[in-house]
Amino acid sequence: MTRRMPRLNRLFFRILLYFLSLLLPIIIIGAVFYINVSNRLQDEFTQKVQMNLQSSANTIEIYMRTIQETSINFFYEKRPLLLPYDEYNLQERVRIAEIPDTLSKISGNLSALSVNLFLFADNQKVYTAAGLDDFDYYFDKGYSFQQYNKQFWKQKLLTEKSIEILQVSEVKLNNGVHTSVIPLVFMNTVNGHKAILVTTLSVDMLQRTILNHAVTPSTSFILSDHNGNVILSSDKSMQDSGMLSELNGYFGSGNAKYGEFKLGSAHYIVNYIKSESYGWNYYALTPVSDFKEQINYFVTLIVTICLVLVVVGILFSFIFTFNLYNPIQRIRDILMSKSELAEEPTGRAGTANEFEQIGRGIHQLIEYNHKFKNELELKSTEYLDQSLLNYVQGSTAINEKELHKMLAEQVQFIHPAYMCCYIQFGLKPAFYDDIQDTERLIILDKLKKIVWGLIQPHVNAYILEERECLYTCAINVRDMEDSLQQVKDGLKQLLDTFRYDSQYCYIHIGIGTVHTGIQGLVKSYTDAVHALEAADPQKDFQMIDAQQLPPAVTQYAYSFIDENMIINCLKTRNLESLTNKIDDLLHKNRLNASHAAVSSLLSAIYYTGCRFLGESGLNAHDLITEQEHAALDKKSDLYLGVEEKKRLLLHFFESVIEYTEDQEQGKSSSLAAMIKHYIEDNYHHDLYLEKIANEMGVSTKYISRAFHEKTGVHLSTYISQFRMTKAKELLLSTNWTISDISQKVGIYSRTTFIRLFKKHEGITPHHYRTLHKK
Repeated sequence: MTRRMPRLNRLFFRILLYFLSLLLPIIIIGAVFYINVSNRLQDEFTQKVQMNLQSSANTIEIYMRTIQETSINFFYEKRPLLLPYDEYNLQERVRIAEIPDTLSKISGNLSALSVNLFLFADNQKVYTAAGLDDFDYYFDKGYSFQQYNKQFWKQKLLTEKSIEILQVSEVKLNNGVHTSVIPLVFMNTVNGHKAILVTTLSVDMLQRTILNHAVTPSTSFILSDHNGNVILSSDKSMQDSGMLSELNGYFGSGNAKYGEFKLGSAHYIVNYIKSESYGWNYYALTPVSDFKEQINYFVTLIVTICLVLVVVGILFSFIFTFNLYNPIQRIRDILMSKSELAEEPTGRAGTANEFEQIGRGIHQLIEYNHKFKNELELKSTEYLDQSLLNYVQGSTAINEKELHKMLAEQVQFIHPAYMCCYIQFGLKPAFYDDIQDTERLIILDKLKKIVWGLIQPHVNAYILEERECLYTCAINVRDMEDSLQQVKDGLKQLLDTFRYDSQYCYIHIGIGTVHTGIQGLVKSYTDAVHALEAADPQKDFQMIDAQQLPPAVTQYAYSFIDENMIINCLKTRNLESLTNKIDDLLHKNRLNASHAAVSSLLSAIYYTGCRFLGESGLNAHDLITEQEHAALDKKSDLYLGVEEKKRLLLHFFESVIEYTEDQEQGKSSSLAAMIKHYIEDNYHHDLYLEKIANEMGVSTKYISRAFHEKTGVHLSTYISQFRMTKAKELLLSTNWTISDISQKVGIYSRTTFIRLFKKHEGITPHHYRTLHKK
């Protein structure tokens, strides 16, 4: 019968659709990336504007503080000369010229910040940098404020405010020039009279300062005082009081630093900073359109990349579909020609697509593979059982390398040590009387698997059935003591499992000794057979360990040199070297000595540690419990695990090292305190390391190391720091010269003292005294 051709086009388009669906993540990732990038760029842009606005506010505050400090210093400097004009005598009027000179110097220093600087102590005369002017003339003609007339300034002589920042006012200069300024009024009571110093801050200078920090040219700025009055606005259209009220209402709570607003017909990103010192409000208004122009490049780039990836993805989807479909069709043809699919009825094969046909063909191949694998494993297991049994019994010559390879590959015997156990099941008459023959066959058939299942969780074991109810258990041992205990645990579980069936059977187990090398299996098997022969016929369930039979006595090796090395490790408190030395002694003795001898060796090492403590005036019982002492004593149980005894010994030595180290640290702490006390009493004398070491009665190397370990600083550094502390106290509390103070703190060179002081404090002693006294 002729088969219908499969629907190739349908499968082809299905594969193509799968490939095209992989392009969806590109579009999704592009959209998510655009949103994230847009938000991040907006945040970065806003933060940059915020940072620049903060920089502008900080700069303006520096201007204000500079003017304030300069004005206050003026009052302190010219206090004797500041009087009402009528109260000057003839000699004092000669010195009046010093006031304009000082104002001229201050004006020169503040030329970049201040438009003008004037002083008056009455309503008759005004002091300026140019000289002395009549009060009425100055405020009417010389320096005329639009908002503040001469009566306003006369009233200022009655004010009690020491510092006052007035609202912005336009001022007319004597040359006809008009400019906007912020008057800063400073009042001080001098010689029983009030004196007013006024510094006018240029609004244009403030605007230039803010614009110099602008991120974009289109950003507008508004600066208002604490009452909400506009100080300056870079855009005259934004001086609307309603707009400023809306901004003050939003940012007035102090929680928000920026936000997006619709002001008029335009949208703005508004950043806000409040001056902590003077209460001024700074606003930066950037059109949202400027930000969108900046991100247009990223939008275009993302869209272009996504389009290119989609086009390339579509192209590769067609290529991959063609390359994938042709091998699928060929695989289907090969499987159908070599499997039973070719013999199926036409209707079933014709309705299945290529994938279903390939799936059925692969399923048949897997079934054939499993069948072959099971047959191969059965043959391999039978061969391994027979080879291993012949080897341990010595009945035939076996290639040891081939046997070792089979054990490693088939049962994962990869460790170097081996042992054998001999397990004998004895069936009692009740087993044959009470249990039906069909059930007896099932039990006997499963007995080997039961034995393996109970022992395998504890150790890597392989069970051989010599004959019915007699089994040899070959075990690959990782380490001697721990694995032996695991073997016993597994065998004990085997005994406990069948203990309730004592009316039907008994179990005797012989445990061989552990030997290294593949030849160890033969030796351990012989030990296990001899151990089983020693079983008591009157006991139903018992284990006989070959090691429990009378062993040959072997002495351990522990020389005087070994003992000295242990003591040296304790003296140097080197736990790592101590552990390596003990491991080396155990390794050497395990080659020839018995378990009991190795255990005695650990006890001897323990006694060495006890003697070390005795020589130091300490008692071992202060660092170890009675149970641990009994376990480490040579009179303890000989079958205590060597590794457990070693663990207790290392724990004991670790306690010894920690205790002696704590004593040494206590000594170092006491020495550091004595050194500090000596320096506090003698810092004004010449101090050096050798002198302090002689006073303390220790070496210079030890005193330097001990002081640094306990304080974290070097001794010389501590001495310099203490002397500088005393020097700062003398600079502020006395009028002594720098040379006198240098001598008082024990530094006899004035140059050296100034250099050290500047290194510690960053400024000279004279600058430090001047700065802190002001």
